[in-house]
Amino acid sequence: MYFLGIDAGASATKWALISENRLVTSGTQEAMDGHLYRETSKVRMNEVLKEIAHQIGGKSISKVYLGITGVIHDGSIEELLQQTFNAPAIVVSDIELAYRANFSEGDGILVYAGTGSVAYAIDEKGVVHQTGGWGYLLGDEGGGYWIGREAIRHVLFEIESKTSIESGSLAGLILREIKANDWNSVKAFVYSRERSAIAALSRIVDTAAESGDKDAIDILSRAAGHLAELVNRTDKNLIKKSLPVKFTGGISSSAFLYRELERILPMRVTVSTVDIAQRAAELAR
Repeated sequence: MYFLGIDAGASATKWALISENRLVTSGTQEAMDGHLYRETSKVRMNEVLKEIAHQIGGKSISKVYLGITGVIHDGSIEELLQQTFNAPAIVVSDIELAYRANFSEGDGILVYAGTGSVAYAIDEKGVVHQTGGWGYLLGDEGGGYWIGREAIRHVLFEIESKTSIESGSLAGLILREIKANDWNSVKAFVYSRERSAIAALSRIVDTAAESGDKDAIDILSRAAGHLAELVNRTDKNLIKKSLPVKFTGGISSSAFLYRELERILPMRVTVSTVDIAQRAAELAR
């Protein structure tokens, strides 16, 4: 018997196929979301699922467990999975999947920082507590898009100041990455790319911070403060206090940001090392 787990976030879709007790194969495809009321999202999901089915190579799937950003619960995603893999499916949000991959109910708080940011907990009674995750227009502070946007804002302040921008400074590194040198070329980059392109600039901020750039350090320190605030707000809604915190998502790879988060929340935070797609496959069993 084979079980398929899929972790579909804003930046990529990761999947894993297991048998009863071992990993058979895994892979990464394009990002997809659950907004099937949008034709583009429906087309993308069809393409991604068909590619996964092709990679699996005709193996008979017993069950699918999917965690996806922008999940909808009208049965349409389950139906599409059934059509593609000829198997029943469980569909949850990508955040719920990440939580269940790391904790049992009531055992901790998940801080997920990818393109966006959110804190998530399921208490001992099965009640969901979500803090943040409002999207890039209203929140998502401390996530990759927020970090990338703050770096671009810093660049624009530097351009406005009309001072010479050093090539090795944060502003210089960002301008080189986006192939820009003035307001018009920065604007062209920002408004012609998807959010993931701006979120990807967080890696440059992280590298600059590790090299001691004070502006990059300031951005990541503020990001850590925002993520810690998500935990503090979640704490207020839980009966159990000071639960362990798992830090996950693409931004959790930043050693600098993790050190800052651990400094603010001492003895509580660890970086998740769980393979979420494989855990999804295990949850499908």
